[in-house]
Amino acid sequence: MAPQSGNPPDELPSFDVLYERYGSRVLNVVHRMTGNEEVSRDLAQEVWLRVYRNLDRFEARADVFTWIYRIAVNLTLNHLKREKRRRWVDLLDRSVGEVFSDESPEPVASSLPPAAARQDRAMEDEQRARHLWEAIQALDPMYRVPIVLFHYEEQSYQEIADSMGLSMAAVQARIFRGRKQLAKILGPLLDQL
Repeated sequence: MAPQSGNPPDELPSFDVLYERYGSRVLNVVHRMTGNEEVSRDLAQEVWLRVYRNLDRFEARADVFTWIYRIAVNLTLNHLKREKRRRWVDLLDRSVGEVFSDESPEPVASSLPPAAARQDRAMEDEQRARHLWEAIQALDPMYRVPIVLFHYEEQSYQEIADSMGLSMAAVQARIFRGRKQLAKILGPLLDQL
């Protein structure tokens, strides 16, 4: 999905317009990278503060959205590196054993009426999505970020490369390696996702 600014390079939108246009997308990507709502809001606020301070220095070599995204990605990566070094934040709320434990009894779909079976299926899908999300959060940020940008933000390899300051080949390699790590983390659950 290509960013759409709709403005020629010499007509940079105002800060208010940029915030209205991209504010929720920036918050979403930061949240997906950190997995923490409070931290995400703080980091997104810092992103917009930097955009505001540097808007007059923006050079139209790239799309304004790509520039903002790069600020968000870099700030979040720096935060994650600091947190990892300090060991203040455990990226998984539970140990891997707890992530894969199934605390609910085995469903008996054949004895359930259709509406209850659909509800049971929705709960199973939600649980799978939660397991996948927790596994993504367990990845090293160098793999987590491109996977989040590609699968959740639907960015192309080139957009991710531009945002992260990497080559397209490096992005492809990180996504590939990240997926391999996810397969190891998820193990037998992978077939069900």
